[in-house]
Amino acid sequence: MTLRPRGRAIVPAAAAALLLAACGTSADPAPPERPRTTAQPVRLPEPLLDRPVDTARLSPLELAAVGRAELIERAACMRRYGFDDRVRFTRSLYATLPDRSYGVMTDEDARRHGYHMAPDVDPRVPANQKKQTDLVTSRPPRTAADRRVRALVLYGTASDTLTEADARRADGPQPLREAEVIGTYKDRPVREGGCAEEARDRIVGDGGSERNPVAMRIYLNGFAQAEKDPKVRRAVKAWSSCMARKGYAYDSPLDAGTDLPTAREPAPDAREKTVARTDMACKHTSRLIEVWSAAEARHERRAMAGEKTALAAETARKKRMLERALKVLATTEDAAS
Repeated sequence: MTLRPRGRAIVPAAAAALLLAACGTSADPAPPERPRTTAQPVRLPEPLLDRPVDTARLSPLELAAVGRAELIERAACMRRYGFDDRVRFTRSLYATLPDRSYGVMTDEDARRHGYHMAPDVDPRVPANQKKQTDLVTSRPPRTAADRRVRALVLYGTASDTLTEADARRADGPQPLREAEVIGTYKDRPVREGGCAEEARDRIVGDGGSERNPVAMRIYLNGFAQAEKDPKVRRAVKAWSSCMARKGYAYDSPLDAGTDLPTAREPAPDAREKTVARTDMACKHTSRLIEVWSAAEARHERRAMAGEKTALAAETARKKRMLERALKVLATTEDAAS
């Protein structure tokens, strides 16, 4: 491989050529992800809350699906260079952070898990990395030179940290610029950003990141404004009074359970589950979830009225992105189980 120096991310050409020669031969590749004989459509479950802005905002589960599809494409790209990367699915796609906008949100979660997440949930957003999937190889690099070669093909840089190509990606729709070719490996051109950025281009479809910034801003601002809404404050006060009558002193449902001895333990105990079930009972009597979500929706719609053009673009972008991601998951065995 020959490389042209390009700032801090790329090692000098002569050194890079020597490094890449170290990985020039390999054994037979391990099997990749198993393709399905026939595509199985992937349908993501409906969200717990119906937010107006979610037509354009990608939910944590949708971001997880996009991230998982990118990882599958990344592995496929590496195999085209002779590596044997594949994706190991360690958890279900659906083991994604649930909606906890107002604390515990369902009777089932309260009964089974108290204030804890289900054991298979990945609390990160998007939940698509170590706890759900791993990019693995049966031939891990043995030397520092091998690791640098692999990093150059995978990330377009000698480092496995944030790449220059990644740092340039702004949120939202961005022009898809032609990637600079930084060298060749096994007679194949290697682009800046490597297989990681190629995979992202394939799934995202443009030069931006996976997030839609206008929709996300409206979502965050809507939540903040709803907290101050008089109807929400009355509902929170009614919920707090209900909890007090049951012997639990909490001013906000966002604080409920944080003082319990098991709050930082791996699993809830019977007392925590009792408090959580009481929490949900008081949410029902105060109609807190209905009132709070309705207030969020009002504030979102008001903000959306002033961003029609941007949101139309982001809605279309989200639709196309998810179509590409779900198509990849539908044609890969176990990718969306």
